[in-house]
Amino acid sequence: MKLFIGGFLKNKKNKYELRYGENPNQYAYLIGKSSKSIFKYQLSGKKISYNNIIDLDSGIKCLQEFDEPTSIIIKHTNPCGIASSSNIINAFQKSYESDTKSAFGGIIFLNRKVNFKLSNKIIKNFFEMVVAPDFEKNALENLKTKRNLILIKLPSVKKQTIEYKSTILGDLYQFRDLTPINKKFLKLVSKKKAKIESITDLIFSLKVVKHLKSNAVVLSKNKQTLGLGHGQTNRVDALKFAIKNKNFYFKKKSFVCASDGFFPFTDSISLLNKNGCYVIGQPNGSINDKKIISFANRKNISLYFIKNRLFKH
Repeated sequence: MKLFIGGFLKNKKNKYELRYGENPNQYAYLIGKSSKSIFKYQLSGKKISYNNIIDLDSGIKCLQEFDEPTSIIIKHTNPCGIASSSNIINAFQKSYESDTKSAFGGIIFLNRKVNFKLSNKIIKNFFEMVVAPDFEKNALENLKTKRNLILIKLPSVKKQTIEYKSTILGDLYQFRDLTPINKKFLKLVSKKKAKIESITDLIFSLKVVKHLKSNAVVLSKNKQTLGLGHGQTNRVDALKFAIKNKNFYFKKKSFVCASDGFFPFTDSISLLNKNGCYVIGQPNGSINDKKIISFANRKNISLYFIKNRLFKH
C-alpha cells in the first residue's frame, strides 16, 4: 500500500511524508498548500504525525476565536481545557486545572509568547506538543530538554472561508461559519437578565462549544472551562459528563452553560439548575421552546437564544 500510494503521488509538489497515519501501521503524507509547510515552523521534537496535523488544524481554528491571552489544551481534536486571562501564564494554569487527567499527553495552544516561567510549568507534565507565536530563547532551550516534545512557532494562518471533507460519496464543501460570537450573538428570551460577568462567560463558552464535537456542552466560570461534554449521541449524556467533571474539579462553584444545539426538554435545564447554573445559552427551534422559556422563568434562570446553531460533526 505504501508503494502504491507513494508511487501514485510521487510527482506531486509539496508532498511530505508523516511519521504515520491514525495508527502506526498506516502510511500517511501531507500535501501542503504552499512550499512553506508546517514542518518549516517546527523548532524541536519528534517527526509530526497524521494525528498531529489534525490536532493542529483543530487547535489553530479554535485559537482564532480569542484575542486576549488564551490557552487551549487539545486531546484527539477536542479541547479538554480552555482559559483566558490577563496573562498567558495564568491562562495556561487555568486551562490545565480544567481537567488535569485529560490534559495528559495533550497539545497546548497559546496565543502569546512563551517565557521561561511558563516553560517551567509546561515541562512539569507530559504533553505531546506546544504551539505558540514565539518562544523566548531561554524558554525554548528549557523546553528542548524534553527531546520528544514537538515545539511549533505558530504560523500566521488566515481564517478559511470555505472548508471541505473527503467522503466515500464525494468531496463535501461548505462556507465556514465566521459569524462573530459577541453580545449581538445573544438574545434574551427569559425575564431575568444575566450580569455582565456571566454574559462574558457565556460568550467565552459559546466560542468553545463551537469547536467541540456534537453533541456538545460547555460549563464555565471566569473564562475557564469547568466541564466539557462532547461527542455523545444524546445531549443529556453530554451534559451529565460535563457536570461530572465540574463537580470533580470545582465542586459547588456556580457556572454558565452553552450548548451547540437546543435542549429539547426541561430535564437538562432542571439538572443544570440543581447543580448551580443560572445562565444558559442555546439555539432555538425546538417545539418545546415555550416550555423551556417558561421553566427558566419559574426557576429564575437567564436564558439566551443564540443566533446560529454551532454543530460540529
